[in-house]
Amino acid sequence: MSESGSRLRHWTLLALCIALSACSSSDNASPSAVAGGGPQLAPGIDRPSAETCAELRPARWAPASGQAADGAKLRVVAMQYKQEIRHVIDYASFRTKMRCLMEDHAVPQMRSDLPMLVVYNEDAGLMTLATGSRGTVVRAQAQTPLGAPLGDAAPLGIVAALGLLNTAYLPQVLAYQLRFPLIDPRKAVLVAATDTFARAFSQTFSDIARDYGVYVVASNNQARYTASSDPADIAVFGDPDLADVDEVYIASDAEVGNITFLWGPQDVHPDAARGETNLLFRNQKVPLTDIELTVLGLDEGPSSGDAALSNAAGYSLAGFQLGFATSLPAFQWGYDFGQRPADFEPCADVHLSYMPCMDALGVDVVIQAEANPGRWAVDQAGGWQPLEWMASTWRTVAEPTVGFRYNVTAHLVGNLLDLPFDGQTAITQRGAQAPQRHYVGNLEFDEASDVEAYRVFQGEKTEFVGLAPWVTADAPREQLRTTGSQLAPGSGDVLENDYLETAVWADLTR
Repeated sequence: MSESGSRLRHWTLLALCIALSACSSSDNASPSAVAGGGPQLAPGIDRPSAETCAELRPARWAPASGQAADGAKLRVVAMQYKQEIRHVIDYASFRTKMRCLMEDHAVPQMRSDLPMLVVYNEDAGLMTLATGSRGTVVRAQAQTPLGAPLGDAAPLGIVAALGLLNTAYLPQVLAYQLRFPLIDPRKAVLVAATDTFARAFSQTFSDIARDYGVYVVASNNQARYTASSDPADIAVFGDPDLADVDEVYIASDAEVGNITFLWGPQDVHPDAARGETNLLFRNQKVPLTDIELTVLGLDEGPSSGDAALSNAAGYSLAGFQLGFATSLPAFQWGYDFGQRPADFEPCADVHLSYMPCMDALGVDVVIQAEANPGRWAVDQAGGWQPLEWMASTWRTVAEPTVGFRYNVTAHLVGNLLDLPFDGQTAITQRGAQAPQRHYVGNLEFDEASDVEAYRVFQGEKTEFVGLAPWVTADAPREQLRTTGSQLAPGSGDVLENDYLETAVWADLTR
């Protein structure tokens, strides 16, 4: 690089640090975070300005927190993105926001000699259904959300929005019904939106991986697709807002899973459709949640046989075997903490034992892209939710019957119509002696409501090498429940939808 280029990069990084308020805190961007030369991004890539990114941040925002480690082989950044309807007005608005997350949280942690994995969230592309003119009515509805009269588990506003979107995408819905006569009407709009998802979701994250030279994880509920340049296909399946396109993206079949994708910085499939030329792996979620099964009508991933093993085995990266457990699968152990039966068969049915199966297949890093539908500070069937959550993030690296080394959990936050999404993004490491940390409310144990098997999850833990704060400091559970209700859709409180956007990063070592 020329001397003038070096000076330009120096001043660019300095300006970014100032804009992100990240240079003054060693916990946000330590000197060792940029050891090895810092980021060396390709010239000419599309990078939003610091001013643009500052404007797109929510009111409650914090720079990424993390700590470098000696002997690092891979640096991981877990995004805690706050979804907002303003980010899906058009394709450019979503693309810009996702790149701003990179600029805000990943670029300051880049090292030229260390590969980076950036983990976005489960359902990261779901809101892009409301992109453009077809989403105008739903976007307006989202500005004045109603409360959830039947609770978080019965999001009537979401159901109504899907009905509106079915009407907006009606030409594509009808065309796919002709192609796939047995298609489940609940997921018809997700198939109809294949072209939207390919442009808004797949191409956005594929391009980020290539442009920034990183590995990217993100999840969406979408069908496989192919590209067509047939004018008839463009007329039927294309976005009416895009007048001049030379190809359209068409669903290959009617199967719609909750898919977690991994893209790399280099193209490996030159003949694939745009958005998939650098796709390295896809994982189909199994099991699915009640909302995914009953409201969206999604298709589960394979639960047994070779297909299930391939789905759970994951992908090798930088000497680690990444496995993907998208929310619910990360809780599927088949036995209580430390109580593995002697005759246990971990891969007999991954519905019941997804985590032990991944361990048996050699996975050592669990990637848990998250979109937790519901309030964080709340009592569920399993008691206090943050305590129950330890059954995934913390148990991954503390369970004595498996050998996982890391868990990376990236939470989506923010209200979507009448459904809240909330949580605390975290990275855990087996055997770590990090400063003691805990999820909010986890210093307590309520014998009347908490599950006895979860008592081991209570208290301070040293395995959290990174943990995002919640919107308030820890407090008695009753006070936390009140805050959770104030954050929820339709509360009318000043805290309504005031979730924290941030990120957590850590170095993975062998």
